[in-house]
Amino acid sequence: MKRTGALLAFSVLALVLTPTVNAAPSTASLQISHFTRGCHSWSLNGGPYRVHQTVHLAPGGTLQVTNDDLMAQDLVKTSGPGVHMALVRQSHMGAMHMTMRMEGKPSRYAMTHMGAQVKVTFRSAGTYHFRLIDRGDYVDNIKTVGPDNKPTLTVTVS
Repeated sequence: MKRTGALLAFSVLALVLTPTVNAAPSTASLQISHFTRGCHSWSLNGGPYRVHQTVHLAPGGTLQVTNDDLMAQDLVKTSGPGVHMALVRQSHMGAMHMTMRMEGKPSRYAMTHMGAQVKVTFRSAGTYHFRLIDRGDYVDNIKTVGPDNKPTLTVTVS
């Protein structure tokens, strides 16, 4: 009886002390905003604004990126396995991108208006790297202090 009780106590203790493994989330969101110092930054799931963000997702997970910056933004994958990207909302600002001067050649997923959103789906495990490219201002004379930030994103899918 003593042996069974000791074994049971050890089993319960082992269960309590075994770390739990949290599964990676299946969704995340990034919000791009404008700041006087550094120009661009983004917030992950409502957290603090940072120039460099890291996201952990489960395979098949999605990331929704919303452009609330004063400039057109383009999310560009620089490395990693293939992803599925879709421009899910271009926003209420109509054909403004037709009248504004775009910097460089924007991708077909460029968020050319405030409120525009891109959804990225990560079908397979791996490490993905992205950068944000400023494609131009909606309005003239936007003043910033110091050099513009060059936001980057690392997504780890496992």
